[in-house]
Amino acid sequence: MVFTGVGALVRKELLDLLKDPKSSFTIFFPIFLFLVVFVMASNKDVENSSVVIFNQDRGVHSVNLLDDIVNTNIYKKSIYVNSDKDLQNVINKEEAFIGITIPADFSKNIDLKRKSDILVVTDGRRTNAATIAYSYLSQILAKYQAKISGSEMRAIPSVSVRTWYNPNKNQRWFSITNLICMIIISQAIALTALAIAREKEQGTFDQLLVSPIKPLGMLIGKTTPSVIISLFMGICIMFLGSWMYGVPIRGSLLLMAFAMITYVISVVGIGVCIAAFANTQQQAMLGTFIVQMPIASLSGLMSPVESIENPLMKAFTKVNPMVYGNNLVKGIMIKDMTFFDALHSIVPIILIGVFVVSLASVVFSKKHRIKVF
Repeated sequence: MVFTGVGALVRKELLDLLKDPKSSFTIFFPIFLFLVVFVMASNKDVENSSVVIFNQDRGVHSVNLLDDIVNTNIYKKSIYVNSDKDLQNVINKEEAFIGITIPADFSKNIDLKRKSDILVVTDGRRTNAATIAYSYLSQILAKYQAKISGSEMRAIPSVSVRTWYNPNKNQRWFSITNLICMIIISQAIALTALAIAREKEQGTFDQLLVSPIKPLGMLIGKTTPSVIISLFMGICIMFLGSWMYGVPIRGSLLLMAFAMITYVISVVGIGVCIAAFANTQQQAMLGTFIVQMPIASLSGLMSPVESIENPLMKAFTKVNPMVYGNNLVKGIMIKDMTFFDALHSIVPIILIGVFVVSLASVVFSKKHRIKVF
C-alpha cells in the first residue's frame, strides 16, 4: 500500500520540527516579525515626510500657498532656507526629498493675472517616494489655483474619485494580503527541501528508500508537515492582520481554505525539486533562496505585474503561482470574490501544481533511481 507508514512518517517529521525549541522559534517567529517589520517597512504611502522651502516672495499668495502645503499630514517637517544652495544642501543630506522655490514676483504676477512659475526639486535617489510626494504637491497647487482663479475656473468640470474595496487607500491591506502568500510559499518550499536534504545529510535517506514505505508515500510523508505548518502560518497572518491592522475578511472562509490548500500543494513540488538536487541542508537553503527571489519579485509584491514590459519576465508571471495566489487572497479578503470568479486563478494554480509535482517526481526518480508512481 502506498500509504503504509505515512502517518508515522508525518508524526516523526512534525516532532523533528516542533520538539526542538530553536527549530520552533525559527519557524514561527517570522509570523510576528513580518507582521511588524514587513508591514511597516513595505508601506508605500508617503506620510510625515519633510519638505524644504526657499520662499523669495513675501506676498499674500505665497504665504497662503505655503500654509496649504505645510498644514497637511504629508509633510511632517518644513525646512525654510535662504538660498538655492541651502536648499540643495538639505536635499543632498537627505533631510528632505522634495524642495520648493517660490520666485520673488510670485504674488505680484498672480495679482496682475500673469503667469508665475514655481520650481519643484525632487531627490532622484528616492524616486518612488519623491514621485508620490510630488503628486500630493500637485494636487495642493491645483486646488490653490482653482481657489484664486474664481469664476474663470468654475466652468471647468470637477473630478470626483471613488476608491472601491479600499476606500481609505490603506497600504497595509495590500501588505498583509501579499504577506500571506509570501510566507506560505517561503515556508512550503524551505521546509520541504530541508526535510529531505536533512535525511541525506544524516545518512538515513537510503534507509527510508528500502523501508516498507513506498517512494510516493515517503514524499507524501515528508511534504505533509510542510503543508500543515505553511497553512497554519498563512491562517495566523490572515487573522492577526485583520485584528492588528483592520484588514477585512469579506469573503468565504471555506473558499479561502480551499484556495490556500491548492496554493500550498502547487508549490510543494518546487521544494521537492530542490531537495532532489541538494545533498546537504546548506545546498537546500541556497536553492530555496535562488528560487524564491524571482518568484517574489515577479509576483506583484514590489511592483504591479502589469508594469513588467520584458517579454521573458512577462511570460514568467503567467506561470508564477504567487501571482495567482495574491489575486485569490486579495479578491477573497477584500473584494468578497465568488467561487466562479476565483476559478480564474484557481485553475492556473492547479495546472501549475500538476506540472511542478510531476516534474518533481520525474527529477526525484531519475536522481535517485526509484519509481515514484
